[in-house]
Amino acid sequence: MQLDAVIAQLTFRERFSRKRVRFERDAGALVLQIEGGSDPVRQWLTRLLKEYRGIVPVNNPSDVEESDPERQVLEQLQAIAEGCGYGGIVARGLPIVFPRFAAARAALYDRQQTGDHSHARRMGALKRQIEEAIAQERRHSMPQARTRLDPLIQDPYVTQQLGGFLGLLLKIANALRLPCYRTVRWFRKRRFPGLRTFEAVCEELDGWSARPAHEKQRLLVEALLADVDAHYGVLRRLNRVRRPVILLPDVDTIPARRIIRDRMLEALSGTAKDLRVHPVVITTSRPGEADPLTGGRPAVPADCLGEEIPGRFRERREVGASRAGGGSEPLPSLLVQIVLDDAAGPRPAPGVRLLGPVTVGVTAVALIAAGLGGYVTFFREPAACGRGLEIHGDECVGVSDGTGVFMPDVKGMPQVFERIAEQNKAVAGRKHATVALLIPMQSASPAVQRQILSEVQGAYLAQVAANGADSVKPAIRLVLANPGDGYGRWRGTLDQLTSQEPDLRVVVGFNLSLDKTKEALTYVTNTLHLPAVASVVTADDFANPEGTDTVPYPGLARVVSTSREQARALLAFDPELAGSETALVADDRPGDDYDRSLRDAFAEARRNEGGRGVQDMRFESPGVEEAGVTPNEFEDFAGNICRSNTHVVYFAGRAFHLKLFVEKLATTYCREKASYTVITGSDATTLDERLDDHDRALLRGDPGSGKPSVSIRYAAPAHPDAWSTELAKWQNDPKTKGQDPPLYLREAQDSMNALRRGIADQPGPIGPVNLDDGRTIVTYDVVLTASRALARAVHTSGLEVPTADRVVRDLGKLNSDLRVRGAGGWICLTNAGNPYNKALSVVRLDPGSRKLVFEGVAWPTGHAPGHDDNCVVPVHPE
Repeated sequence: MQLDAVIAQLTFRERFSRKRVRFERDAGALVLQIEGGSDPVRQWLTRLLKEYRGIVPVNNPSDVEESDPERQVLEQLQAIAEGCGYGGIVARGLPIVFPRFAAARAALYDRQQTGDHSHARRMGALKRQIEEAIAQERRHSMPQARTRLDPLIQDPYVTQQLGGFLGLLLKIANALRLPCYRTVRWFRKRRFPGLRTFEAVCEELDGWSARPAHEKQRLLVEALLADVDAHYGVLRRLNRVRRPVILLPDVDTIPARRIIRDRMLEALSGTAKDLRVHPVVITTSRPGEADPLTGGRPAVPADCLGEEIPGRFRERREVGASRAGGGSEPLPSLLVQIVLDDAAGPRPAPGVRLLGPVTVGVTAVALIAAGLGGYVTFFREPAACGRGLEIHGDECVGVSDGTGVFMPDVKGMPQVFERIAEQNKAVAGRKHATVALLIPMQSASPAVQRQILSEVQGAYLAQVAANGADSVKPAIRLVLANPGDGYGRWRGTLDQLTSQEPDLRVVVGFNLSLDKTKEALTYVTNTLHLPAVASVVTADDFANPEGTDTVPYPGLARVVSTSREQARALLAFDPELAGSETALVADDRPGDDYDRSLRDAFAEARRNEGGRGVQDMRFESPGVEEAGVTPNEFEDFAGNICRSNTHVVYFAGRAFHLKLFVEKLATTYCREKASYTVITGSDATTLDERLDDHDRALLRGDPGSGKPSVSIRYAAPAHPDAWSTELAKWQNDPKTKGQDPPLYLREAQDSMNALRRGIADQPGPIGPVNLDDGRTIVTYDVVLTASRALARAVHTSGLEVPTADRVVRDLGKLNSDLRVRGAGGWICLTNAGNPYNKALSVVRLDPGSRKLVFEGVAWPTGHAPGHDDNCVVPVHPE
């Protein structure tokens, strides 16, 4: 059996496999030592860590700092406990806690001398220190356990029914809880049999503090192994919960790790051999450079490990029987040395396994479901989910003119779709141009659902404004096109759109900076030769470069600044950032241009600041709305940030992961910091909707108890209070009081007022409108820009409905007198279709406030337009 397959079975990674390799009961566990060339072993270990992290508790080996050898062993053991504990927490699981190890360390190494010669007082002080160490270690599991128990404890039936009797019992149980009992019992019953009290344990440990280093190290290892065993109670063992992995690389060159390995072997041969659950300990070494002290056996090939494990236990029984009869041969070592072939290739596919009844049942159900799915796929047409819409997989995709509704169960969606259908019916009898809003229109996340509703509302309100009695031609027919989650089904949707809408002139939307979005945008502009107006795609590679004849997206106009411009505007808005020590937490997930662009922009900003702060902290999320193991990584990051001088953190990632990160930052104990400020990009506009009262309470923190508060600052594409606030500043400023405000303020405020009037004057309901996230405002400006481009093309072509090619040629003229007077500020398009010096609203999400706090307007050039500026684009607009 191959090496990787054996490790998978020892760790219970393959939880449904019945016939497995395992360590024998009451015989200890084996330590696996991988031997081979440096590069193959390092590559194998790196892959193992990557594949197992987040699935089983596993430590990421830390560097060995320069100190005395005994201290190095202690810190390496601490790193193992932290890595396999809260630092290696797996998805949907509670972390392993190490209270026995913490108690032993506190007594043997971290004891604080009181200077009191009274034996009783010294023992009392030692007892308090041990209790504090146990409580400090258990704090890692209590928040997760509390979130699971709170719904039960706070349930009205528990707290009110039966006269509150059940609630009273729970409170009495909590009051009588003895957090140190199980830990002290292990010392009394297992490690120091015969001791009857906590005080007696303290006296015993007091004596151990003077013992030789190897005996104290052995006690620490035994305590650590006992903590692992205690975590796997009866229910976890029956459920085959995956076992932890302890990695000790380079035991041949790092003495501290070799000492730990030898102490592990001693413990597994002694007091720890009868534990029910053992970790899988894996060490690495060059061949023959780290043999065991006694009982060594020749190294075995990697593909023979499955047979060697039961064989080694069998040999130990035989030699043990011989020794009992008077023989002197040493017991075979518990260290199994494995030769890793230098040419080892990828892990082979797993072999045939005997499956349990649960696996057989699940497999049968899956096969039946697959058969039904195949029938539906190949013999039936896709089911309809609305007029013009079809179900593909679990998605409702297609093109709607308002009669078919995406997410009909979301409050407001049926109403706003009905209003769009009414508008389209009203323009059906006259010349009109079709504008398509191309954005994903289905999500299970309430925050994303709210965002989608806001964007549809913004598009509709702009359609109403464009079709008003005094508006210029042409009238706008608005259709809503869903390209699927992450634009995954864009091709089918665009094919339906072009065949269904003969008057299609502009495609707008494009609200996610993903590879699939880029494919859709390229197809629209290069294949269909249609103009496109993008909303909140802020990645730099979604913008046409300035000053070139050939551009990647001919006919593209954008209404929001790029991530690089946003970062530049934030630095100009708050010059103190330039002197701050900062950290960068960035998502490296491939295919997400928003993350990459924001990461590059913040990295450049940090270089311009002089490179002060800690090194970058990178993670790779599994998806836009998927957590994976990121909470584990964020906990590590929060600890590193706490130990630095950093108070400002740049976050380059999606709002879903931003919420996870700021929660970890707020809940990680850090007495050194009272507060953090997290700076991020425009995707944070949905964060406010994602936070509930519990989340906001976490972010408020409690600096007095070591929990810092966390506020989030980001450059939003728009904010409803931006222009009224800026106008008030102008009018109250002694330098400008009495003067007429500049045009960029007056016109933006006029447009915002028109938007508010449009919301109030609707003939029917369109659902609750929330302007704070900026999405309604931006999409309103996007469709407004498309309408202005169409109106300009009517003027230049003399046609009531201009051609798409004419609209493409006129897009770059929307500046100066032809500027778009948007509710989010002036849109002054360059020849490449980029918005020059587009205003950004600096917004702070303050957990102490129930509403987003508008801080001011920031500008990519570092300054607002001049008083007499008329949206003129300079010769070099970059």
